[in-house]
Amino acid sequence: MFRAMPAPVLIPNRPLIARLLLLFWVAEIAVGLLFVAAGHGLLRPAENGGAIVLMVMGVVLSLAGVVMAGHCWRIASLAGNAIEMTEAGLLDRRLSARPIAWEAIDWKVIFNGRSYSLQMNIAEPARSTAGIFWPARALGLFSRVLRQPEFNVPALGTGLSADDIGKRMAGFKPPGV
Repeated sequence: MFRAMPAPVLIPNRPLIARLLLLFWVAEIAVGLLFVAAGHGLLRPAENGGAIVLMVMGVVLSLAGVVMAGHCWRIASLAGNAIEMTEAGLLDRRLSARPIAWEAIDWKVIFNGRSYSLQMNIAEPARSTAGIFWPARALGLFSRVLRQPEFNVPALGTGLSADDIGKRMAGFKPPGV
């Protein structure tokens, strides 16, 4: 049975929180680099591994900070709408450069123990042609390790909850199971 598409949904970008979080993630990068420098300063022949642990912790903190700063920078620097839902597909300007066809999206709202998130898998070839930005790809690797859907439609910068965004998406394509 043919179902008519709803009217386009445009969700404007509200970057204030992303700008504040950007400062936090830049500070995390700096702290990570301080850990690396401190660990390097502690390296001695008689050192029992604590310096290496400190350096590894610093690298992990810095890498996480770089990914999250990239994610927040994308949201903070975006002008116009954050999300556009039309017949052509989902265009989340924080995630990709081009709309993703509804047929290629399998999404659901997930409760992860503390909050809700709207997560989705994108089928090929749409995944390859969507122009997905590097922070989303990096976060996608982490999601796959946790056996979750690969990509996230962040509520950050929209003023809406993941559930609210999901309700708007359901008119275009029902959530997967």
